[in-house]
Amino acid sequence: MSYYSHSTTREDGTTVGSKLLAVHTQGVLDKALHHWHDGISFDVSNTQIKALLEDIVRFHDLGKYTPYFQNYLLKRPPIDQKLKQHARFGGYAAYQRWLDKGEQKLAIVALLLIYRHHSYLFRLNDLVKKLEDGDNQKVFNEQLHSIEQIIKTIEQDSQLFDLKSLLVYPNVRGVRRAERVWVKKQADIQDYYLCNYLFSLLIEGDKLDASETEVYHRKPIEPDLVDRRFGKPAPSDAVDLFSLNQNEIRNFCRSEVVAHLENEDVLGQRVFTLTAPTGIGKTMTALDFALKLKDKISKVEGYEPQLIYALPFINIIEQALSEYEKTLAKSSFAPLTLGHYQFADIFGDPQDGDESGYEQKLMQLDTWQSDIVITSFVQFFETLICNRNKLLKKFNHYAGSIIILDEVQTLRLDYMPLIGAALHYLAKFLNARIILMTATKPKIFELAEKEILTDEGETVRPLELLTSHDKVFALFNRTTIYPKLTDLEGEPEERSQSFMESLFPSLWSSEKSCIIVCNTVNRSIFLHDSIKDYCGEHGLNTPVFYLSTNIAPVERMERIEQIKQALDEGVAPILIATQVVEAGVDIDFDMGFRDLGPIDSIIQVAGRINRHDDRTRSGAPLYIVDFAECDTIYGKLTATQARKALREAEAIPEKDYLNLITKYFDDISDRLSFRKSRAFFASMKTLKYDHENWKEEHPVSAFRIIEQSSDYRSVFIELDEESSSIRDAYLNKIIGQISKEDFDRTYKRSFQQRIISVPKKYTHGLEAINQYDENILLVPLELLNTYYDRSTGFKRETESNETYMF
Repeated sequence: MSYYSHSTTREDGTTVGSKLLAVHTQGVLDKALHHWHDGISFDVSNTQIKALLEDIVRFHDLGKYTPYFQNYLLKRPPIDQKLKQHARFGGYAAYQRWLDKGEQKLAIVALLLIYRHHSYLFRLNDLVKKLEDGDNQKVFNEQLHSIEQIIKTIEQDSQLFDLKSLLVYPNVRGVRRAERVWVKKQADIQDYYLCNYLFSLLIEGDKLDASETEVYHRKPIEPDLVDRRFGKPAPSDAVDLFSLNQNEIRNFCRSEVVAHLENEDVLGQRVFTLTAPTGIGKTMTALDFALKLKDKISKVEGYEPQLIYALPFINIIEQALSEYEKTLAKSSFAPLTLGHYQFADIFGDPQDGDESGYEQKLMQLDTWQSDIVITSFVQFFETLICNRNKLLKKFNHYAGSIIILDEVQTLRLDYMPLIGAALHYLAKFLNARIILMTATKPKIFELAEKEILTDEGETVRPLELLTSHDKVFALFNRTTIYPKLTDLEGEPEERSQSFMESLFPSLWSSEKSCIIVCNTVNRSIFLHDSIKDYCGEHGLNTPVFYLSTNIAPVERMERIEQIKQALDEGVAPILIATQVVEAGVDIDFDMGFRDLGPIDSIIQVAGRINRHDDRTRSGAPLYIVDFAECDTIYGKLTATQARKALREAEAIPEKDYLNLITKYFDDISDRLSFRKSRAFFASMKTLKYDHENWKEEHPVSAFRIIEQSSDYRSVFIELDEESSSIRDAYLNKIIGQISKEDFDRTYKRSFQQRIISVPKKYTHGLEAINQYDENILLVPLELLNTYYDRSTGFKRETESNETYMF
C-alpha cells in the first residue's frame, strides 16, 4: 500500500495522491539540512542538535500513516474530522525516543515543535494542558489501534524503527514536573533561540517541499563591487580633515570602515556599529564592508553568508533596492536580491528566465531564498521576537548571516533594551554578524546591558567601524538646533495659534524654504491650512505642501517629487509634514521647525535642512517648539529626556549633536519605562510564547515593533477612474473571476497604494469596499470631495480633541 503526504484533484473530480509520504519526509529533511548552519553555538552540542532536528523532521508527519488521515487526504469515506489529525502523533513518539536517551528537556522540545508545526508556538504550560485533556489520549489510542497491524510496513516506509516501543502517550505528571522545573529554575534565553531555530528549519522545509519550491543555493559575490562603481577609496593621510571636499570625506569614511577587515580578529567580532552624519554614503559604505566581510567568511569559514538589510520605511527600502541593484549589476555571478516588504514585487524581472509558478515565487519570497534580502523592520524584528508560523519560516536565515540595520534610531526608546539583548543573543547563539547603522548613535546595547544583560551575566562590546566618527561630525556645520520650548504656552490649540501669530512670522521669511514636522496628523493639517491662509493674506506666492500618511501612498510619492522640483527651481516652498519625512527622504530646505520629540528624530529632521552642505547656508536653523503632544505620542520618558537634553543650550551646532544624543540617553532613571522590555525578555527566556492576557503578561506573541490599535480602519481611496478599475479587480478576485495570481501581478501594488489607516471615529458613514470584505472601508469616487482633501488627505472633522500619530 502507498502512503501519501499530499493529494491533487483531477479534472474529473477524483482525488489521488500526489506525493509519497516517505518522499515528502526526505524532501523536508534535505531542505532543513540544506539550511542548517554549522556555526550555531549552544550548550547542547551541534551533533546532538542535528540529531534532534533529524528526528523532529522524520517524526513530524508520522500521523499521516493512519487510515484516518489517508481517507481524509484522498476523500475516501468514512472521514473522521477528529481522528484525521496527524501532528501530535509523531510528537509523542519523538518525545519518547529522546526521553529514552535521558534527555527530557530535548524530548519536550521535540514534542512542542512537532505538536505545533501547523500552528503558532504556545507556552509549555499550554502543552501540558493539552496532554492532560482526556480526549487527546483517546484520539492517540484510536490512531495507535488503527496502525497496530501495519507498524512493520510503516517502519520500512518511514525508516523509523522500534515504533511500537516509542508510540506511548507521554506521562503527563512527568511532563508537568519537568515543565515547572524548567520554567521556574532552569529557564535560559538560549532555549528560545534553539526552539525557534529548529522550528524554523522544520516548517520552512515542510512548506518548501509541499509547494515544490526549490531551495536557493547562495553564490559568492565579488567583494569589490562598490569599488567598481565608485572607485577604490585610497587611505587618507590628511591630518586636517577640514581640507577634504564632500567626496573625499566619503572616501575617507569608506576607507576607514573597510580597513577593519585587515584586523586578524575581525571574524571574532559579532556586533558592529557604523556612526556617520547624514549624506556621508552610509548605505554603500556598509554594503562595501559587508561584501568584503562575506568574502572573508567564505574563504576562512567555508560558507556563503546571506546579507540581510533591514530598514524602517517603505520609501527608503525602495531607494536601497535601487542602489543595491545598480551596484550588484556589475557582478558576473548575478546574485539574487529580494525585496521583502508591503509592496514587494513577487514576480521579479520577466527577463530573468525564472519559470517558477506563482505559489513558488511567493514561497521563495516568504522564506528569503536569495543571496541578499532587503526588508522592513516589521519583518525583521517581528520574526526575531515571534511565535507565528508564517513569520518563523525564515528565522533560521539569521544563522550565519550578515545583518545590516539602518536608521535604528527610529525604534521605540522603551524597546531598545529588548532589541539590544535580542540582537546580542542572535549573534551569540546563531553566529550572526550585525551592523547597526545610524547618524545618531542610539545607545541600544548600553541600555540592553543596563536593563537586561548584566543580570544575565552578559556584556556586549560593539566595534565602531568609523573610528573617527567624532572628527567627521566635527567637520559639518550644516545646521544648528535652536530650542524654543518655552515660547508656546497653554493647550495644544492655543499653542498652534501662538505659533502662527508670533513665532512663525518672526523666524521665517518668504525667501527661505521651510520644513515643519509635527507629531500628529491633526496638528499638521491645522498648520498647513493656517500657513496657506497666512501666505494668501500677505500676498505671498509661496507653494505650501503637505505630507503625511493621511495621504494615499500613491499621491505621497508624487508629492515628494513635486517638492523636489519646487526646491530645484528655487521657489522656496513650505512643507508641513509628520514623521514620514524624518529618514531617507532626499529633500533640502533652508530652515525648519520640529515639534518636541525624540532627539534622534529631531536630528533626522535636521538632515533635511542644508543637506548638501551649502557653505553659504552654514548653521541653517532648526527650531524646536513644543505643541504639548510629545508626552501623548512618544511617552513620558521620551518627553522628559528630550526636554532635559535640550534645555541647557540656546543653540546646538551640528558638531555637538552626538553630545546631545549622549545627554538624551544618559541618566535614564525611571526603570518602569523599560518594564515592557524586561517583561518581553522574560517571556522569551521562559518560552511564554502566548497568553490570553496579552496586555499584562507580555507574551512573545504580543510583541509588535509598531504599536497597533483597534481604533483604526483601513480605507480605500477611490481617487480616479483607474482606482475604480482597481477596486473592481479586487472584487473580481474575491468572487473568483480573476485569480489571486493575476490580481497580485497586475493590481496588488496599486491597490495597496490607495489604502490609508484612519481613526474609527472619522469613518462613520463609510461602507465596506464590497459585500464580501468588511475589513476595508471605501471612499467612493462620487464622495471623494466629501471625505478626502487633495492637499491634506482624509478629512478629520470631529469635535473630539484626541490626537493621533502616523
